[in-house]
Amino acid sequence: MIETHTISKATVSETASLPVGIRLCQAYFGFAMALTLVFGFLCSPHMFEYDISMVRVLLLMAGGTVTMWLMSQRARSARVVGAITAFLGATLAMVDHAAFGAMDELAMYIGQAGTMVIAAMEYAGAVAVAAYLMLSPQAKRVLCKPPDLAPGAAEGHSWDKPLRERVRTRTFWRDLMIYFVSFSMLGHWAEMLFCQLIVAGVFMGDYDPTNAMLWSQWLFPFTAEGAAAVMIVIALHPAARWLLKKTGGRVWLAVLLSFLLNAAVCTCIDFTTGMVANQDYSLWDYRALPFNFMGQVCLQNSMVYSIAATLIVWVFYPLMDKGLRRMPRGVANALAFGLLGMYLFLAMLYFFDIAAAFGGWQI
Repeated sequence: MIETHTISKATVSETASLPVGIRLCQAYFGFAMALTLVFGFLCSPHMFEYDISMVRVLLLMAGGTVTMWLMSQRARSARVVGAITAFLGATLAMVDHAAFGAMDELAMYIGQAGTMVIAAMEYAGAVAVAAYLMLSPQAKRVLCKPPDLAPGAAEGHSWDKPLRERVRTRTFWRDLMIYFVSFSMLGHWAEMLFCQLIVAGVFMGDYDPTNAMLWSQWLFPFTAEGAAAVMIVIALHPAARWLLKKTGGRVWLAVLLSFLLNAAVCTCIDFTTGMVANQDYSLWDYRALPFNFMGQVCLQNSMVYSIAATLIVWVFYPLMDKGLRRMPRGVANALAFGLLGMYLFLAMLYFFDIAAAFGGWQI
């Protein structure tokens, strides 16, 4: 009697190496994202307009990063995400080139013919990738794993476990990256709102209405706010839970003590940052405000930061964490990779101003 063994399609896809077609698709997205990062590195942020070009690069960076990760997991959704990213990217590029002259500057260096060749290669590559992912039997056979719909953490909130245990998991670092990038964006918009409230007379102080970084480049990531979110996750929220336990579950007392702790931490961070980066008062100057110390910190701003930190510690962070726990693990992972892709481009664009370093050289 001869025994027969059957091997499932999923098992084959997991054990076999990726075929050439899939690797070529990975190479396409990797090369396109690398060029985008180089463009962000070389481009002056003051010359980069928030138009269809920004939509293109963010789509490519987010969709490309997610696609690369999904392909490495042999996920079925890699075909759809990759095809949509490639097709929409090529469509937006065509509109950008035809209607807004996105390649006019490049044509000044390599000529119109060379520019047309590069554009044609871009379009052809995107169409080929999209067609292969959606129509190729090989892609359907290899990229076949169903989406990971398991909840992020069936046991409940991630902070139910001690920090020393949480840092050993990938989920902890994934969530930390989501919070860092998200609050870097939210912090920028909160700063815009704060300035508007100064205009309305709610708060005292001055602001610079010509600050393009704040008012025009509204995706400029405020890393200080992202770092503050990381500190809340690692230190301030665990401290608040410890205070709640030590006060016998009396929420009002735990919140009050947490607020005082947050006030001390926020004020120390603000003062230390000022003494390191703002000794000439070029970034902020609180000397005209009451209850200031050396012009680097003042009572009003410390209270605003402390109230915001306390709300995040007790309300917003627990809600966001609960949402991530209930979100399917595959969706949360894709969200993290998409945010990471976008943040990498924004960091290259805004944190490395090569044009300014070379005395105003622009591309």
